[in-house]
Parts: sequence; C-alpha cells; structure tokens
Amino acid sequence: MSRKPLLLEKWDFIVLLGESGGGKGTLVQNIIKYWISDLRSASMGDIFRKRAADDPEIKELTEKGILVDDDITCAMFREFALQNAPGLIDGFPRNRAQAIDLIRFAKENHWRVLVVDITCGIEKIIERLLARKRADDNLNIVYKRHTAHKEKHPAVMEELRTRPDVFDIITLDGNHNSEIVLTSFLMSVLRLVDMLYFYDMKNIDTTFKVQGDETTINPAINRWVCGFLKSIQNKLDEQKKGGDSQ
Repeated sequence: MSRKPLLLEKWDFIVLLGESGGGKGTLVQNIIKYWISDLRSASMGDIFRKRAADDPEIKELTEKGILVDDDITCAMFREFALQNAPGLIDGFPRNRAQAIDLIRFAKENHWRVLVVDITCGIEKIIERLLARKRADDNLNIVYKRHTAHKEKHPAVMEELRTRPDVFDIITLDGNHNSEIVLTSFLMSVLRLVDMLYFYDMKNIDTTFKVQGDETTINPAINRWVCGFLKSIQNKLDEQKKGGDSQ
C-alpha cells in the first residue's frame, strides 16, 4: 500500500481520547467535513462491534460494556493504524498498558502522534447517549464506562505526557457545542504548525464569510482556518512529490 503524506508534514497518526458521549465522533465528522475529506478514521467501538459479528466472546463483552482484553485491543489498533496511516483512531488507548503499547508501537515505526483528549461532564454525556438510543447506552453501562474512564484515564495521560518526543497533546472541553469544540481543536492545531510554512504562503483565499443560516461565528472561523490548513497541506504534498520525482 502506498503511504500518504504526513498530516502537515508532522503527524503520522491522530488518537482521539475521551468518554463515549463526550463528542469524539462528532469531532471526527467535522474534521472530515471542514478539513480532511479523505481522513481514514475508525472508532475502537466500531472495530469491536464489527469483530463481534464473528466472535461471540467479544459480542458479549461489548453488549455488557466490558473492555476487551488489552492484547486483542492493541493488536486490532496496530492492524488498523498500519493499514490507514496517516489516519485517526477514536478510543485508544484506554488504560496504562495500552498507552505503553502505543508508545512502543510509535517508537518502533518512528511515528509522531497527535493526541486529542476531550473532557466532558457526566450530565452532558448522559444527555447525549440517551438521545442516540443505542443498545449499549443504558444508564448502568454508561456509569460503568464513566467509572472505568475516571479510574484509568489519568494513568494514560501521565504516560503519554512523559513522551514529548513522540506525542503532541491537545485538550478540549467537550461540554461545548460541536462547532466551538472544532474551533478549539483547529486553533490548537494551528499553534502546533511550524511557522516556516506561513512565511511564503501566496495565492490563498482568506475570505471570511458567515452564511445566512448560521447563528454563531464558529462555522465561519472553522472554514477559514481549514482553508489555511488545506493550503499548507497541498503545498507540502506538492513539495514532496517534486522531491520524490528527482
């Protein structure tokens, strides 16, 4: 499989962390809508549910909201990541052992990874999950997942923060609406982009316009920032193609 150019000549992969109902899936949809239309993305939950169709043991675990064994989870992540780089995974790593395996995997493959950590209050999470009416979103399972996240997630972030040589980390407040969360994400990405790419940017459409049906300024900001990011990516991709052809 041919390897796609790095995201902004910086990241091999994005991992998206946070609780179910915290806004991860909506953020991915908006990244695809505004910025990377061909982003290769998946959630670990979707991967598990697909696997559960042929594996009764995993089917039982996912229906009860119980986490799948670390060895199986890490192997499934590695398979997806290697086949879809640069891409995005939603929901990995979920505990310290998985975080250590991610560090090992990134080092083995000489990858740099963007970590996006979304925090969200349990009240907002329950409101969103009950609205989507999925079988594994009953209150008992929601609280079980929430408790597991509170217990395990701090250790995940502690491990990842010790490796600035491997990870860039963005923290977002998922209690806000999706457009505001996307704006926070994009502005954080901009701050991580090498300033050298901005000095000689030419012929870039910087039109800023709010559409008639929009009630906040955030969608316009998001389109505007993504215009810059896409322009940078296109330029970097062209430079890489030129270098490869020499």
